[in-house]
Order: sequence, then structure tokens, then C-alpha cells
Amino acid sequence: MITLINPPGLKTFSGLNMHTPNPPLGLAYIAGRLREAGYDFSVIDAVGERLDQIKTFEYRSDLKVQGLDLVEIVERVNPSTTLFGVTCTFSTFWPLARKLISELHKKFPDATIILGGEHGTAVPESVLRSSDVEVVILGEGEETFLNLISAISAGHPLPGVGGIAFLDAGTFCSTSLSIRTRNIDDLPLPAWDLFPIEQYINAHQINGMNIGRSMPLLATRGCPYQCTFCSSPNMWTTRYIPRDPILVVDEIERYKNLYNVTNFDFQDLTAIVKRSWAIKFCNELISRDLQITWQMPSGTRSEIMDEEVLDLLYRSGCRALAFAPESGSSEMLKEVKKRVNLVHVAKAVRLAVGNGLKVSCFFVIGFPSESRKTLRQTAQYILKMAWLGAHDISVSKFVPYPGSEIFRHLQDQGLIELNDRFFISPIDFYNRDADSFCRISARRLYWTMIFMYSSFYLLSSLLHPFRTLKTVYRVIFHQVEEARYAKWLNDRIFIRKDWEKKSA
Repeated sequence: MITLINPPGLKTFSGLNMHTPNPPLGLAYIAGRLREAGYDFSVIDAVGERLDQIKTFEYRSDLKVQGLDLVEIVERVNPSTTLFGVTCTFSTFWPLARKLISELHKKFPDATIILGGEHGTAVPESVLRSSDVEVVILGEGEETFLNLISAISAGHPLPGVGGIAFLDAGTFCSTSLSIRTRNIDDLPLPAWDLFPIEQYINAHQINGMNIGRSMPLLATRGCPYQCTFCSSPNMWTTRYIPRDPILVVDEIERYKNLYNVTNFDFQDLTAIVKRSWAIKFCNELISRDLQITWQMPSGTRSEIMDEEVLDLLYRSGCRALAFAPESGSSEMLKEVKKRVNLVHVAKAVRLAVGNGLKVSCFFVIGFPSESRKTLRQTAQYILKMAWLGAHDISVSKFVPYPGSEIFRHLQDQGLIELNDRFFISPIDFYNRDADSFCRISARRLYWTMIFMYSSFYLLSSLLHPFRTLKTVYRVIFHQVEEARYAKWLNDRIFIRKDWEKKSA
């Protein structure tokens, strides 16, 4: 018997931060693949099964734990379980996941515990030496997990399984990163019927703005770029694989009919890279006239965004997208291998706003080679975004993601210690608590970030006063989010009060 577990999640309202656990898309794909292969398994989604249970995080009093507590999770495990598959996508969740794994091992000492997700892929040896995890899946999980289960069941040695890490008599062993699945259209859809997806939908616990009953969706896998601050190359390599756009629309139509959803939040690392794919996808949505909206809250590229594509995006139901220039300094972009043309991003922002889309722009400050000069260039570019009509910006302090190129470089220099404080630290990238990894002090970076936010929204409000008033009015009186800052306001005006009552 196999038990898949999504551990409890973390929520914070600290400072400018706004973090909410989302439906476990990766684990839902694993569940779909297990069911297709005919395995006997069960699922425990600790977050979704108790969205209304909020407790203070023992490691940090300013953070809240959402979902079933560890005792409740262990009690729900089928007694015949012989293998656990636990997910840990973000390193921030690792201290909590590790404690859950410890409790599972105490109750089921003979069961094999397997960890999947980006955290384990990034620091597999640390995971294996600091927890009761026996095997870590490295990279994409569907096929590797099945191969591993088959090998364990047959008593075959672990070195014969590709894409995993484990300890052999105390020696760390890795069989390299999982081979990427090329025919992703052949993978079964996420098994959302095994998860409390209705709870997520009803609570609008999702990544994008609240513009209707929403579900997460994945149209592509991987990213073809090699930004040094991103962990994607370590997890997915640089192979970018889009799904058949017609099958993506089939999935949208399926969820609309099954769950009565009206909006879809694309969770892709880089949603749109190929112009031909975008045009085919949009035309398919338009032809079916499904009366849905969709958004790209996680960011996408600007290279293909011209009048034709942006017009099709809007007509097909896209209402919000995010670009990620990351910096307003060409020097800094070159340093972190961010292959983006700032002139083209500006043009894409102007065209997108002109076509009725809500536009956000993501920036990061405090890269290791950051200087006062590059910060000024980013501040100037942010004002340019306001002038061009962008609705939102996100400015965060650089935090080295485990598995990224910069992370490995800093680790080699002895500047990173793999402890709970470090793993939790990514949740602080909007706050003054985050460390500085450049020559500029953490305090100065924080106040620079505040200045960037303030100057952008002040100029944006002066240039678009009625747009701003409408957005604020709708979030206060109708809890409708027409911009990312409206989501932030909604969290603090309404959701935070509700959470404080539940955690009292």
C-alpha cells in the first residue's frame, strides 16, 4: 500500500509578504500516473483537508501552519502502508515536512519513505543525512517514482534505478537527474478527484488574482533559459516541452464541466515561449467559446508579445499576465544570465496594457554583484513601468534558492549553512529580515525596496487615479481582485482577520 502525502503549508502576512499554499499540482500528477499503472494507493492532502485549521509555526511565531496537524496526518495513514511518497516543493516547507517524516517513521518504522519535489532535488544529501527519508527522487517524478516502486517491490538494488539519491552504508549515492518525459501529452491528467480540490476552489486558495472560481493548470514543462538565481535548470534541465494546445483546452473544458470553474491560473515556469503555440492555443479557446478567463501569475516571456498575440490573448480570455525583467540594469541581467531585452519588455508592457490586460512586472534586488548604480537603474526602470501603465510590480530581496547556480557558488564560498533558518528564509524575501548577499546592507536593500514600491504606486495612482480608485473600491466592497496589489489588500483587510480568529 502506497500513501502520498502533501504536508501542511505555511502562510504569512508579515511585512509586504503574501504567501499561501496552493493545490499540490505535482502530487496530483503523480497520483494520476499511479492510478493509470494500477497501484493501490491513498492520498492525504494535509493542507486541503483542513484549510480552516491555523496554528502558529513552532520555528517562527510570525508564520502560521495551515492544515492538519502531524498527529492527525499520522492517524489518517492506512495501517497497511509500506511506502510513503512525500512532496516538498519549496525549501521553506522542509523543516515542517522533515518533522512529519519523523513522525511517520516512528509509527511505520518498516515503511520506505521517498521524498519528491524541488527541495530534495536541490540538496539531496542534506535531506538524507538530516531526516528519515530513504530515497530522494531527483527531478521530474512520474516515471522515476514508478520505476523506484517496481524496484523496491522486486527487491532490486537501488543503483539500478535512474534519477534517485540514497545512502549506501553511510555513503551518499546519486544515479543522476531523472530523464525528462518527452511525450508529456501521454501522461494522465492530475487526479484532482482524489484531492479536496473543491476546498481550494471555494476558498480561492490559488496563486492568481481572485476573478472567479479557479483551478491551477500546467501547459508546459521546464524552461529553456539558465538564469543563475533560478533552481529550474537543476530540477528540469533546460528542456522546454509544451503540451498540445488542443489537449490543454480539452483539460480546461473538462474542469469547467466537472467543477464549475470559470478561471484558470497557469503555473508554468515560462508559460509562453513559442509564438505558433500561443496562437494555436488562443484560437482553440476562441473557437470553443467556453466563457472562461485565464491568467499567467507566475510570469512569462515578452519576446513574442506583439499586437496580434496580445489581441488573441485577450479575446481568448486572458486577463492578467506577468513579465519578469528582474532588473532594470543590463549589466545585472548579463551577470545573472537573464536573457531579456529591457526595450522589448517595455514595448510588451505598453501593448499588453493597451489590449486590456492587467500587467505585473517582477524585480529582484540584492544579487551578489548588485551596486548602488544598478539599483538606481532598476528604480528608474520601475518608474518607466508605471508610466507605461503597468498595474503592479513585485520587488523582492535576493535569496539564494537551493539548487540554483548562485546558491552553489555561495555554498562553495562557505557563505551558506544548510540549517532551518536558511531553508525558511526564502519566505522573507519581501521583509527586512532577509540577509544581504551583496555589498549593500540588508537594511538599505529593504528601504530601497520600499522606495521602489512607493514610487511606482504613487506615480501609477497619479497617472491612473480612476483605475486605482475602482480597484480599491472593488476589493473593499466586493472582494474582487483586479490587480495583484488588490490581492494583497484583500489578504490584509479580510483574510487576515479570518485567519487570526482561527489561530487564536
